[in-house]
Amino acid sequence: MAVLELVSSSPDWMGALTVALTRPAGVPERRTGEDPWAPGAARAERPRRISDDLAWLRQAFDEPGEHGLKTMDDTAAVAAWETDHEAQERLGRLRDRRVLEAAGFLLHEEERIAV
Repeated sequence: MAVLELVSSSPDWMGALTVALTRPAGVPERRTGEDPWAPGAARAERPRRISDDLAWLRQAFDEPGEHGLKTMDDTAAVAAWETDHEAQERLGRLRDRRVLEAAGFLLHEEERIAV
């Protein structure tokens, strides 16, 4: 189980979007020339983008129960939620790209906590 914590008074959605739309240094554009929506394209499903996960986080903030987040009461945090497996995967991708941090969130995972 992981815990998502809001560490600022409110999320900074524009800051998170700015980070999400910025390609990491040294990473080339990987979809140049690809058109996954073209007729007969090999991939019928839409490619995953970090902005998709950010949109999911925005919805999860408003409706946590419907997005795999369980509100935690009696914490010193501004807000905190326990996560299910799917939510933890999405949040992990957002954390790795520093989008969570830009939005004002921290992700605490059991395996990352040193004892």
